[in-house]
Amino acid sequence: VFLHELREAHGPWGKFIGLMFARSLAGAHGLLFRPARGIHTHFMRFPIDLIFLDDASNVQAIREAMAPWRFDFRSAAAVIEVNAGAARSSDIQIGDQLRIREAA
Repeated sequence: VFLHELREAHGPWGKFIGLMFARSLAGAHGLLFRPARGIHTHFMRFPIDLIFLDDASNVQAIREAMAPWRFDFRSAAAVIEVNAGAARSSDIQIGDQLRIREAA
């Protein structure tokens, strides 16, 4: 199990705010953006891993430990933001297919 809870950012404002101002992100939690047209870490207090996905939820790219006050302008069908180190500790590799399930 990679993540226990994956919350989706909805609407332009929710996507803009993302994890800004959050003090932390629980260990097995993440934030999903669909689609993703660039990610920023302005006003963030901790580094994050970015996992970029295609339409079939295949991992296309991973950016590890993106520090606060940075940009990544890649476009993707989706991106998952998780705590720095989570992608490596879960052994997520480019080409892996992730399953995203709605909570019951």
